Formats: sequence, C-alpha cells, structure tokens
Amino acid sequence: MKGENLQMWVMLGGGLACLGTFTFLLERRLRKTFVDVETTAFDRASQDLALASYYEGGKRPHRKNADDLMLGSGRALAQEIRGCFEGINEVGRGVVYFGSARFLPGSELYEKGKALAKDVAELLKVPAWSGGGKGMMGAVTEGCKLGGFPVGAIRISREASDCPGKAPPGDNPMHATTVFCQFMASRKMGLTDAGMRVKDTDRTAFIALPGGIGTLDETIEILVLQQLNKLGTNYLVPVILMNYDGYWDGIMQWLDSSERFGALKRSELD
Repeated sequence: MKGENLQMWVMLGGGLACLGTFTFLLERRLRKTFVDVETTAFDRASQDLALASYYEGGKRPHRKNADDLMLGSGRALAQEIRGCFEGINEVGRGVVYFGSARFLPGSELYEKGKALAKDVAELLKVPAWSGGGKGMMGAVTEGCKLGGFPVGAIRISREASDCPGKAPPGDNPMHATTVFCQFMASRKMGLTDAGMRVKDTDRTAFIALPGGIGTLDETIEILVLQQLNKLGTNYLVPVILMNYDGYWDGIMQWLDSSERFGALKRSELD
C-alpha cells in the first residue's frame, strides 16, 4: 500500500513539474510575442518619423536617424516607383533620352539634340521621357514639343524644395508630368519602364545623346538589362547612341574590343 502511494506521489509530482515547465515556456513565448509587436510598432513609427524628417529637412540625430532611414528606405523607394508609374500611365510610354545637362542652348550639340527630338516625335508620334533637367534634356523637351507631343520628366531631387513624388499638375509647364525621386534606383526604374514595349506595335526606344558619366551609366545599364534579358519586355527595344562628331567613338571601340577578347557577344545586344 505504501509503495502504491509513493508511486502515485511520484507521478503527481512529475505531472506538476511538466505543467510548470509548460506554463513557464508559454509565458516566455507570450512575453516575446508582445515585445515583438511593440518593437515592430515602435520601429515603424521611428521609420516614418525619420523619413518625414529626412524629406522635410528637420533636425536629425545622425546615427539613430541613419539607421531608421535605412530601415524605412524600402518603403520610400516603393512610393517613388509608384509615382513614376503613375506619371508614365498619364503621359504614355515613348522614347527615352539620356544626355548631359551641361550643353547650353545654341551650342551645336544642343541644337542637334533638339532637331532629333522633333523629328522623332513627328515620325513615331509618341511622347518623350528624360531626366527633365537642362542641357540635352532641355533640348529634348523643346524638340518634342515642337513635334507636337508631350514630354515626361523623372528628376533627381537636389534641392530641399524638391519633394519626392509626382509634382502637382502645372508645376512645370514645360513637362506633361514631373516626378521627383530621392533615390537613383527609382529614377532608373521609371525611365526604363517608360521605354518598355508592351505589344509589338509600340514605338519606343532609348537614345543616348552626348553626355558624361551619368549618361554613360544610364545607357550601359540599359545594355546590361538587354544582355541579361531583364529589360522587362518580350519585344526588342532599340538602344541608339547618337555619335555626333565621333562623340561615342571610344565606347564603340570598347564594345569592339570586348567582343574581340571574348567578354561580349554582339548578338547579346541585338
């Protein structure tokens, strides 16, 4: 009888120990869940505050704000991309121009770019897209408007007054729509999408006018996407370098050298 009682007490003690362990683990799990929820809500509030401060030019504790901004940059980037797509839907896809902002109106290259944009607009009857700045971008704006078609601009925010997102209608009478981007990635994605062909009858292209490092970067990125079949379209989109007075001779020679040494197949860009 005593042995049975002892066995019963042992089993009861073991059961209580298991119940206590389960309760302890459950309490830890619930506590961690509540902490995670509170932390997530706090992080989101911090990200929103940091982004607002960043864009509005408020005071920012450097290290803390930099961390919060990095966490929130994904959402900010998505908002800018959405603004680009909204502008493209309004104006329509067309010919995307890259070029330097440093050539002045009246210069030979500026006037050539302006004449080209006018001829292309009249020939293809589509809008033009560019970075929306001065120089060759201004030449494109003038030329395309002379050809009777609108111009869309996707610009990089460089001034405190340039609020990221699509600018209000009429904010820039030279452009049908203007989108400001804080991030180069969203700007590049927008300009790439503006030159896409959704169907085989679309008339789009990428044209590289004379320019510097920025123009070269934008043009090479389009060529890379084309080479990797990542351009985002099932149809061939022309990429044209306007080699005025041999301006792009060095790049053409580099492409030839890359093919000769085996780093590139010309068919990858066809």
